Amino acid sequence: MSWSAKQYSKFESERNRPISDLLANVRATTVKGAVDLGWGAGNSTELLWRRFPGAIVTGVDSSEAMVVAARRRLPDLCFEIDDIGTWQAPGPFGITFANAVR
Repeated sequence: MSWSAKQYSKFESERNRPISDLLANVRATTVKGAVDLGWGAGNSTELLWRRFPGAIVTGVDSSEAMVVAARRRLPDLCFEIDDIGTWQAPGPFGITFANAVR
């Protein structure tokens, strides 16, 4: 399946609501490393990074279009193109976040 970062971002406000709700339920207050699996155009990664501003945050997604959009949006974060089903985590991560992956 081919993803459109532009189309995906049109409904960012709606997509961010469950992400924010999920992050609000994370009890950790300090995280050194976090990974966001299947993060779309970077919106969930940005919310994760804002929730844990001192953390090294990595995003992993299989869509090249989404990686390009996320790198443009958050140039200081690390984004990798990979299949999360076979990805080998370099970890350790204090948070592994996967809001909406299939």
